[in-house]
Amino acid sequence: MNPAIVLVVAILIITVVVLWLLVRPLLARRASDARATAAGESASVANTNVEALRVELAEARRDHQLGLLTSEGLAEAETELQSRVLAEALPEPAVSSGRYPRTAMTLGLIIPVLSIGGYLLIGSPAAAIPDVVRPTATAGGSGGSPAGQNPEQQMDELFRMAEERLKQNPGDLKGWLLLARAKSSVGRFAEALQAYEKATALAADDADVWADYADAAAGLAQGRIDGQPITLVNKALAIDARNPKALLLKGTWEIQQSQFAAAEKTFTLARSLVEPSSGFAQIADNALADLKARGASVGSASDGGVASAAAAPLATVQMQLGPEARKAATTTSAVFLIVRAAGADRGPPLAAKRLDISAIDQPVALTAADAMIGGAGLKQGVQVTLQARLSVTGQPTAQSGDWQSAKTSATLPATSTLSISERVN
Repeated sequence: MNPAIVLVVAILIITVVVLWLLVRPLLARRASDARATAAGESASVANTNVEALRVELAEARRDHQLGLLTSEGLAEAETELQSRVLAEALPEPAVSSGRYPRTAMTLGLIIPVLSIGGYLLIGSPAAAIPDVVRPTATAGGSGGSPAGQNPEQQMDELFRMAEERLKQNPGDLKGWLLLARAKSSVGRFAEALQAYEKATALAADDADVWADYADAAAGLAQGRIDGQPITLVNKALAIDARNPKALLLKGTWEIQQSQFAAAEKTFTLARSLVEPSSGFAQIADNALADLKARGASVGSASDGGVASAAAAPLATVQMQLGPEARKAATTTSAVFLIVRAAGADRGPPLAAKRLDISAIDQPVALTAADAMIGGAGLKQGVQVTLQARLSVTGQPTAQSGDWQSAKTSATLPATSTLSISERVN
C-alpha cells in the first residue's frame, strides 16, 4: 500500500480517538451515586435496614407490654423508627453534573488544527512518499529531475538565483568567488571570468583570487597560458611571489615557451610550498618528472637540446572536415584539438591546441608543450580521449552551430584520425 495513504489514515484514526476520549465526558450527563451502584445491590441493602428497624419496633412494643416502657416512650420510639424506615425505603437523589458543549466544540476544532498544522510545520510529509510514486518530470522534461528539468537546466536556475542575489548584494566577495569557482568547475569559463572580475575588484590584494582568475582564463584559452592568463599570473605573483597555484601556471607557461630550465625551478619552488599529499604537489611532481624524462634537468642539457626532446610528439592527429562542416567554416574559423584524461568530460583538459582553418588538412603533432599544466598526466602510457572541434567564430568555448568529432580513446603515444562531422547543439 502507498505509504502516504497509510500515514494519512493513521493520523485520522489517532485524531478521532483522542477527540472521542476528550469530548465524550463533556457531552454526557453524569450521576454521582445512583449510576455507580447496581440496582439490585442497592435494593437489597435497603430491605435489610428496614427489616432491622421493624425488629426494633417489635421489641419496643414488647417492652411496653411488660411495663418496661411507658406509653409516651413507646409513641416516641414508634415515631422515630417510622421516620428511619421511611428514610431507608426512599432512594437517594442522583446528583447530576451538566454538559459542556462549548468546551467540547472548542477542543474538537483546536486539536485537529494544532496537530495537523504542527506536523506540516515541523514534520516532513514528503518523506513518506517513495521516489517511485513521486512525479519525476513534466512533459518535455527528463526523468528523475524535479519540475521536469534536466541537470543543465537545474544548474542554469541555480546560477540565475545566485546572480540575482549578488545583484542585490554586489559587495559579497565570498558569493562572487563561489559563483566563479562553480562556473569554472563545469567549464563555463567565460562566465566565470565575469565573476572573477567582480571578485578581484573587491579583493585586489588577494593573490589566491588572482591565481584562480588566471586559471579560469587558461581554461577559456584551452590550456594556453600566454596572453590574458600569464598577465593575471604575474599580478598574483606580484602580490605573493610564493603563491603555489600562480607558480604552477607560470611553470606551465614556461614549458609552453620552451623555457625548460626556468620551468624546472618554478615547479621545484611550487612543490616545496605545498603539502606532499596535496593535488598541487602531484601536479608539480608530474611536471618535474615530465621535464626530467625529456632531459630538462639543469646541467644535463642545454635549453636547445631540451626543446628538441620536448618536441617529441605524444600524439599525431589527422583532422578531416565533413562536407557540412566545411561549408560552415569561414576565414575566421579555428579548429581545436582537445585531449582529456580517460573518463573526464568536464573541467580543464590535459592539453589543447588551436589551429587556423587553413591548416586543417595537415597532420597535427601534440607535444608536452601543449600541456595545460606542465605536462601533468600528459605522458607516454597514459589513456586519454581525443576530440576535435571546429569553432565557426573562432571562440575557444563550444557554441551552438559549431562542429565536432566523436571522442576517440587512445594510449599515448598515439596516431589517430578525427572526422569533424557532428553538429554542436
